[in-house]
Amino acid sequence: MELTKTKAYIPSKQLPDLNSLLSIKAKNKTNRPQQEQYPYIHFLYHLALASRILEKAPITANQLKLQGTNRWMQFQKLTFTEKYFVLLETFWVDANWAKMLGEHRNQIHHMFATVCKQLLDDKQIDFGFNTMLANLTRCWNHFFLHIEWFGFWVCEKDQEQIDKYGKKNDFYAKSISLTPFGENMLRILLESRDITVWNIPLRVEYGEVNPVPGSALPDMPSEKRTVNKKKPEAFHHAFDGLFPKRDLSQTLPRDSGTYTPGLYTFHVMWHVKVWRKITISSEHTMQDLHKAIIQAFNFDDEHLYSFFMDGEKWSPNCIASPNDDSGANAANIQIGSAGLHEGQHFMYLYDYGDEWIFTVTLENIAPLEGEPTAPVIIAEKGSAPEQYWDEEY
Repeated sequence: MELTKTKAYIPSKQLPDLNSLLSIKAKNKTNRPQQEQYPYIHFLYHLALASRILEKAPITANQLKLQGTNRWMQFQKLTFTEKYFVLLETFWVDANWAKMLGEHRNQIHHMFATVCKQLLDDKQIDFGFNTMLANLTRCWNHFFLHIEWFGFWVCEKDQEQIDKYGKKNDFYAKSISLTPFGENMLRILLESRDITVWNIPLRVEYGEVNPVPGSALPDMPSEKRTVNKKKPEAFHHAFDGLFPKRDLSQTLPRDSGTYTPGLYTFHVMWHVKVWRKITISSEHTMQDLHKAIIQAFNFDDEHLYSFFMDGEKWSPNCIASPNDDSGANAANIQIGSAGLHEGQHFMYLYDYGDEWIFTVTLENIAPLEGEPTAPVIIAEKGSAPEQYWDEEY
C-alpha cells in the first residue's frame, strides 16, 4: 500500500479494515483517524519495519509504499515461541522507542529500568500513590500497553486522568501489576540485556555507526566512532532456560556490526524521471558517496549534507558532513562498515538551506574484483535539476 506523504504512515482509509482483522481491536472515536490512534497497528507497524519483515520502498522521491521482504517468509517458518522472541528482540534491540512515543530523542530507557526495578520489588505500582513514577511515565501513553502485550504486566486504565488530560484515544495507567511470566523475563532483561547496551537506535543517537547490540560501549559522546566489533551471543540465548529447546532454537539472521566487502550499486533518485545509478567500492567512504552524487547531478560541492539512514529528515540516525557534529563523520565511515543491505533505502539531503533531497537505494552488492576504482555512473535518466536559478527569470 502507498503510505502518507507526511509521516509515511498507513493511510486513514485503510486503518479500519486493518483494525477489523486484529483479535484486540482499537475503539476509535474520530472521524479521520490517524495511525497513532490505532495503538495496536502503530506498534506492529514499527516492529515490522524495525525487523525488516516489511520495508518502505520509494515510488517517487516523495512517495513511499509498504511492502514485504524475504524475511517475512523466514519469519513464517519459525515456531510461535520463536516468533514471539523475534518481536521481543526487535522491540528491545531494533525499535526506536522515541518514535513510538512521538518524541524526538530517546529518554525513556532509564525511566523504564527504574519502573521495572520498582515493580520487581513491589509486584505492583499504583501511580496515584507513587507521584515520582507517575511523573516519570506521564508521556508513556500506549507504551504501557506495548509492555502489557508482551505479557510482562497488566495495566489498569485511569479513565479519570484520560478524561481530564488526555486527547481522544490516549492512555493513562492507574496501576500496573507484574505477572509471573513478566517477573522471570524482566529479571533476565535487566540483568543480561541492558537496554542502553543492546538498543541500536539509542547507540546510534550517541554517534555510533552500525553498532553491534550487546557489545562494549565506546567512549561516547566525546568521540563519534564505530563500535567495538566483538560479537556477543544471540539475544534469545539468555532465555533458553525458560523454554524447551524445540520451541526456541532459531531466530531471524542479524548482520549488524560486520564489514561487507564488495562493489555497491546505488540508485540515487531526485525525481521518478531524474535519477543516477552509481557504483562505488566498500572501501570508499560515505563522503566519497556524497561526492559521487554531487558530481553525478552537476552540483557545486559548497554546502553541508547528511545521509539520514532511516529516511527521515533531521533524524538523529544520520551520517553527516565532517563539519557537522550532528551525526557520525561521513569521512570516517567506510561504505562496507555502514551496515547497509541490499534493498535498503535512505535519504541524502544536500544544502541545509535549499534542502535538495534524494532517495538512495542500495540495489546490489557484487564481488569486488581487483583494486577499488573511482566511483562510476553506470546509468542515468533525465536532466539534472539546476542547483541555482535566476529568481528574476
